[in-house]
Amino acid sequence: MSVDAPPASALLDRVRRHAEERPAAIAYQVPGGASLTYRDLAGAIASLAEALRGALPAGATVILCAPNQLEYPIAFLAVLAAGCRLFPVSPESADAELLRAASEAGAAGVIGDDRAMARLGPKMRFALPIESVALAGSGPIRSATQGALLLQSSGTTGLPKIVVRTGASLDAAADAMSDAIGFRPDDRVLMTIPLTHSYGLEHGLFAPLWAGSGITLFQRLTLPAVLPELTDGGITILPGVPSTFEMLARVADAKVSMGNLRLAYSAGAPLPRAVFDAFAARFGVRVTQLYGASEIGSVSYNPPADPFDPASVGRPMRGVSIRILDPNPNGREGQVAVRAESMFASYLNEPAGLIDGHFPTGDLGHVDDSGRLFVTGRIKLLIDVGGFKVNPLEVEAVLQQHPAVAACVVVAVRQSQTVFRLKAILTPAHPGATVPIEELRQLARAHLAAYKIPRLFEVRDSLPRSATGKILRDQLETA
Repeated sequence: MSVDAPPASALLDRVRRHAEERPAAIAYQVPGGASLTYRDLAGAIASLAEALRGALPAGATVILCAPNQLEYPIAFLAVLAAGCRLFPVSPESADAELLRAASEAGAAGVIGDDRAMARLGPKMRFALPIESVALAGSGPIRSATQGALLLQSSGTTGLPKIVVRTGASLDAAADAMSDAIGFRPDDRVLMTIPLTHSYGLEHGLFAPLWAGSGITLFQRLTLPAVLPELTDGGITILPGVPSTFEMLARVADAKVSMGNLRLAYSAGAPLPRAVFDAFAARFGVRVTQLYGASEIGSVSYNPPADPFDPASVGRPMRGVSIRILDPNPNGREGQVAVRAESMFASYLNEPAGLIDGHFPTGDLGHVDDSGRLFVTGRIKLLIDVGGFKVNPLEVEAVLQQHPAVAACVVVAVRQSQTVFRLKAILTPAHPGATVPIEELRQLARAHLAAYKIPRLFEVRDSLPRSATGKILRDQLETA
């Protein structure tokens, strides 16, 4: 009996086709003018994938730890082309987080920045500094067993988990997003969101490469660097988080325009009406919203023609099913659960925990008569900090390692319409004792990425608790 060959990656086939049909088209560029054509990209992927096949068995896990730069998409796609499992890890991760991620995933290889190489390189069978990834190569991308993607999920009410998404999942995500949002070969996407983040990956790599668009990569959003690109760089698509659009809407310089921009959309947290109105008034572009998660990818989108509502995250993309679990007595609001072709296979070493094939997101919401999804709250504890999700339980577990801390609760404090900061509320291990705040900051820096470190600390004599001793988070006054 014959055995069917494993499928090749449709995303890689798309890149190869773009390289053949439009070899001189720009795939990626960075500030300063350096760029990669589709021919360069395909050739470099093929060269690095061949090196990986010679060094690692199919299915081996490779850590990719670096900021947004030209070499990043080459390394990302080459690992998949080699039939390996790719695990992007933020370069902002603390050393303890980086080492823990590599250990949990059983990583055998690393491609990364200097710190990642110093920490992980000596432990790996394959180690390559990101700067050594060739920016040009030769030869076509070989068809290969689809690689897989590991992603760090912030978790829900528990500690963070590692998501496993197959190559078929990535292809489905790229296809659905390209279709729903309308990426085109003549589009140029401005990407400031890290490619280690699922949102950054899907909108700065999967969907635009599927369509043959060009991507301008930035390591972070800084107005002096980004504004010239938005004004004169031919940018047509701008993915962002709410604070992106709040910052841009406040730009006072009348010379700043976005005459080529045709699509701008936000994710990660609700976009306030005031920010939507200010951006539209300043630049004449309606910011839309989309919805997704590391486990399922982007699954719903609000096109510009739809009425704006901060709670509306749009209609399901192609192949997506949304259910409302355990709706309340009015029959509308309940937990949002999603099934999609792009959804994950499992957590690493844990089942997916699906309900009738649907992933329970931990978000509360309802679907209106027109099919639009409205997210109205959360049953999980995650806090949005600049588009990154922070699990307060993870931060609390670190701070509570200090012997001077008896208990700790991490909460969100609003700084503006779109910006939240973390605040740690602590009780001392001994009544009346001093809690060394600077030591807590140093402890947090050693174990957590910068965006997870509380900006504010407050010491209290006690925290509100239930009869069973559970801290009552909703009774904390956080002003």
